[in-house]
Amino acid sequence: MLTPPRFLVLLVLCLFQSFVYSDVNYTAPTTAVYDDSSSQFVGYSSTPTQRYATFSGLNRLSNSAVVTIQIWLRHTYNWDLTIRLYSPDGDYITLSDQNGGEYDNVFDGTLFTDSASTKVSSYSFQNNVVAPSVKPEGPFSNFQGKDPNGQWKLWINDGYSTDNGNLDHW
Repeated sequence: MLTPPRFLVLLVLCLFQSFVYSDVNYTAPTTAVYDDSSSQFVGYSSTPTQRYATFSGLNRLSNSAVVTIQIWLRHTYNWDLTIRLYSPDGDYITLSDQNGGEYDNVFDGTLFTDSASTKVSSYSFQNNVVAPSVKPEGPFSNFQGKDPNGQWKLWINDGYSTDNGNLDHW
């Protein structure tokens, strides 16, 4: 009696995907940009300077979402300033709290991003030289997993009366 030949069948399935999502429903990633170039005075007052940006129609921020903010803030003696970014649910991160020393205009074009190599609190500031890219004091990753729809707020407090400036763009 002849024995039938035996075959080994090996099935290899490779899936390549640049994004991994745990949600059943997948929607394409969304990029949202807000640009405001109206100038506002920043000076010592009982009320901090506040600017608002409203977003709608966005997906919940994923665990790999990237949030950044760039500000053009001309101000003398930047150590006076506390700068925060509030999300629509009222949570906030501190971008900078009394950094910049006695120097002028160090945040006039600064990009705050978690991917920067230097944290704002350890950056070597120089007078009238913009810090190009710094990590905020609190990480933007704190906003991951949150609903980005609603009103975001940039909040700037000038803690001393002898110096002032302008928020020109954000």
